[in-house]
Amino acid sequence: MSPTSVRRRDLVLGALVADAAALGLHWLYDPAALAARAPADAECAFLAPAPYPAGSGAFAHAGKRPGDPSPYGVHLRVLLEALCAADGALDLADYQARFRAAFGYGGRFCGYIDKPTRGTLANLDAGRTTPSGVDDDQVCVLAKLPALLAADLREAATLDAAVRVTHTADVALAWCRFSAGLLAALVDGATLADALAAALAQAPAALATAARQGLECTAADPAAALGRACPLAQAMPLALHLLAHAPDFAGGVRANIRAGGDSCGRALLLGPALAALHGVGTPRGIPLAWLARLVDAPALIALAETLAAR
Repeated sequence: MSPTSVRRRDLVLGALVADAAALGLHWLYDPAALAARAPADAECAFLAPAPYPAGSGAFAHAGKRPGDPSPYGVHLRVLLEALCAADGALDLADYQARFRAAFGYGGRFCGYIDKPTRGTLANLDAGRTTPSGVDDDQVCVLAKLPALLAADLREAATLDAAVRVTHTADVALAWCRFSAGLLAALVDGATLADALAAALAQAPAALATAARQGLECTAADPAAALGRACPLAQAMPLALHLLAHAPDFAGGVRANIRAGGDSCGRALLLGPALAALHGVGTPRGIPLAWLARLVDAPALIALAETLAAR
């Protein structure tokens, strides 16, 4: 594969690894509980999910194993499979059918069903397909981007159509356009500074202001200052801050996990961006041992390579 195709593949692998690595502490909000569960001198990635102390977070992943994806990782896989089946094209009807088959009653996914997934399933069951999404502003919407960019689907109309399968909120569309521009620039070989500058130059004023607040945050605890929660207004500034300060893939992922809250959501930007920058198996890239920890890793790698090699 060409260097660009390799980076397109690595977007997908970076998202999957960063998401799975964060699952064990996903939605744990209390800093003291985070520190107790994952002390500074201990590994915080790929922990087995276990119930949280009362009032410290939302424990939603009972029965999951280290290496399992969060629901967001399953969202990404569904779109990967749909795009591969359509030879890299976005067939909305097939994507919606696969989504329903994965997350609906009797589907292969067993776990927490969030608001946009639940609302999308209700719309699909009722025959509301154009669009099938709901008015939701959570960061999980970014799960689509690595698959779309791996297939080199960059057109705004295609991006918006894929987003509206689950999310119709204007803020979700805006942050997806911004993030897609950032990731596309990294795929094309831009430096992080240049990719951020280009994405900010194209962003609406309010979004650009929020992004710069994250990038320029100097608080001792950026997660406390910017917010740890799922809405894009909190998640994206913190994700951008973590990206700008990540020394490498593993360091960025660990910092994201230790920030708490919706770490799997932020991983959907942080993981692809760091993988596009640093690759797989390099000193600063995705550790091969982490890639191997993904449940069903060979199949996931094959999906990513199939799309990227087109």
